[in-house]
Amino acid sequence: MKKIKNTLATNVNEKISLKEYVAFGSSTAVSKAATAMSGFFGGLVASTYLGLSDKAFATYSTIIFILGFWDIANDVIVSSFLDKSRKTFGNWGRFKPWLMLMIIPCNLVVILQTLPLRAWFPEISDVFKVAYLVLLFFLNDAFSTFYNAALTALNARRTTNNMERGYIAAIESILTSSIGACGTYIAAVLPYLMPNLSEAERYFYGFSVVTILAIPLTIWNIIVTKERIAEPPKVEAPKLREVYKHIIQNKPLMMYMFSEILAHGMSVGYGLMTYAFITCFKTEQFTLTLFRGTPFQFEYVYNDGNFAALLSVASIASFVTTGISLFLAPIVRKWVDDKILYIATRLGTGICYTAMFISVFPFEAHTPAQIFVRIVIWYAIHGLTTGFYQTIPNLIQMAAYDYAEYKFGERNEATVSSVKNTLSRILGNCTNYVTNLFLIYVGYKQFAETPELMPTEAKSSLIYLFAILPAIFSYLAVIPMLFYKLSGKKHKEIADELEARRQHNLDEINHLEKEKESVEA
Repeated sequence: MKKIKNTLATNVNEKISLKEYVAFGSSTAVSKAATAMSGFFGGLVASTYLGLSDKAFATYSTIIFILGFWDIANDVIVSSFLDKSRKTFGNWGRFKPWLMLMIIPCNLVVILQTLPLRAWFPEISDVFKVAYLVLLFFLNDAFSTFYNAALTALNARRTTNNMERGYIAAIESILTSSIGACGTYIAAVLPYLMPNLSEAERYFYGFSVVTILAIPLTIWNIIVTKERIAEPPKVEAPKLREVYKHIIQNKPLMMYMFSEILAHGMSVGYGLMTYAFITCFKTEQFTLTLFRGTPFQFEYVYNDGNFAALLSVASIASFVTTGISLFLAPIVRKWVDDKILYIATRLGTGICYTAMFISVFPFEAHTPAQIFVRIVIWYAIHGLTTGFYQTIPNLIQMAAYDYAEYKFGERNEATVSSVKNTLSRILGNCTNYVTNLFLIYVGYKQFAETPELMPTEAKSSLIYLFAILPAIFSYLAVIPMLFYKLSGKKHKEIADELEARRQHNLDEINHLEKEKESVEA
């Protein structure tokens, strides 16, 4: 494999270049847009657009639920392979080759998962549709595990500077918030750009274009990224049981992981947002008046059933507050410890969604316009915490990696990432399964094509669940972090000692490379 110049920094304190920031930013921007689109309508494919019967949908959900536990073995095998392999591919390092191999199949499988089978092949049976989705789920899980584990390990080695880590996290957060909402923006515009296509077809074409564009930009990011954290050369890989023992003994990491796993449950409520908007607003007609009685009065007439437009309004409403929190996050953390910010962020999120639930209860007492406005208000206020919880967790995870390197002399990011992802997926797998069963129970599947006929009880249940689940899991996520001890002065002392170790390792690697080049010459 051809070497790429200068992919390994020569100094652990070498600053991240503008080229690296641009490569990272552009690839992240498009990837976030693709992820947002996938998240927006990915669940709608099986639940709404494929036309599966209740029985077929329940069967599909059950199979995916069972297959989800394959992650326990799959993640262990993949991460162990990546961490135990000490082979480097010249200046490519250990992880870049796997990213280059997996980027295309990963994206191709995701595109195929959104194929509008019902619109293009109306005669295909439920059995084929279920088998098709299950096969793609299995392939996506296999490819994405390799890709995500290698990407996590590579990203964790981009810089040793805590402030640069903060800037990178802030950039990623800004792009997540500004570009991440593109899924709903694009979905809102697609009916006007491609009016002759079905909803499923429009999303498929829109998602395919964005995903394909992400491939070359991601490859560029991989090429220019440098590793600034190098391991000692000629070090034997630890046995797998020792790696897991060290993970368990890494108390800061365990507290952080438990908190993030609990926080992952918030995604259940977020996932129900789309279904709640479909059932409550898709067939409604109302006028929203903002700044009533002022020179800035603005009216928005909603009467075309494009529920994605309402989702876009909700995203836009939180854009300003999210921007404020993103701007404040790197500033505030200069004086406030990351642990305190993390806890405050989770509590703030819980309070916002609790207030959302209270403000729309009881459902029957409010008009659709009132319900929408109250959801948007609290969703916008929630934006004040968004920038912090998109930035701070990444930094806490990096600090936990540092602690492992300090205490055990090894990082094993791929294995740590796989453990966290496995536990998160198990929880997500269970909650998604319950969510799918809930959609069947309340009658969403039965009325997916005719939401105007859905009973009021079903609509209110979706709204309540969308509001209360993020609140509950936000409060639960606070508990483990109360026992997190790696912060402040202690982390600074560890970082200073690690800097000297890393530079020694990097100097030794560079010396061996020069000797090898002189011998070959």
